[in-house]
Amino acid sequence: MSGRHDYPAIIDEFVAAIRPRVENRLAEMGVEWTEGVGESLAEAEEWLRSALEQLVGTPFDEQRRSPLELLQEAMRFPTDTLAGLGVPVVSRDSVAVSAIPGDVYGLAPASSHQLGEDAWHAHLAWGAAKAAAMQVARRPEFGVFSSNLMDRSKFGAMLPDWEMVAWTDVAGIAKVPPTCFVDLQNPDADEAITALAALGAKVIAFGPHVDDVAMVRARSLGATDAVARSTFFRRLQSFLPKIM
Repeated sequence: MSGRHDYPAIIDEFVAAIRPRVENRLAEMGVEWTEGVGESLAEAEEWLRSALEQLVGTPFDEQRRSPLELLQEAMRFPTDTLAGLGVPVVSRDSVAVSAIPGDVYGLAPASSHQLGEDAWHAHLAWGAAKAAAMQVARRPEFGVFSSNLMDRSKFGAMLPDWEMVAWTDVAGIAKVPPTCFVDLQNPDADEAITALAALGAKVIAFGPHVDDVAMVRARSLGATDAVARSTFFRRLQSFLPKIM
């Protein structure tokens, strides 16, 4: 879900849009072009390219800002230059001031449509790609600690609307889903239960019905419940919340 291939044009189109945007605004304001303004635009372009490259290398569900927000921030470079030249600030309505407080010269666009057709379409492509990826990302997750491939296939078949996070090694356990299932026949089951419970997961252990000791031990290690394999898969849906 990290997405350079999903919106390859967004970097070049947004960086290319900075200079004409500022040039047009300066012309509207009647401000003379200076070498210092040109240098500040080069800084803005360099900063924005780096910021967008970092953005496209980040999974969609971990992205906290949009390309437009980054472009708006890049306008701080020419804004600071104009302020240093003593250019009077422009009058802006309350909505604009609230949306982008530091944009005292109105350089930052309120929407990508103000950047031209190419940048706008690149932004639409980014938005569509993110929306599609996030639709997949919103599938709820559950965890399974088991090396039994048949059991793991059964989980997938019985819970098609869920995303399974599977581990066979305790060392691989990090961020965990809210509910996790642990196969007590795995030699590292005790360690897995302890680790998952410590990370805040609701742990359901399952194993042979004849192994009462393992069931008791699982609960003592932090498992919410321990269920005999003979009934576990029949009850599987009941251990998970309903998908709304």
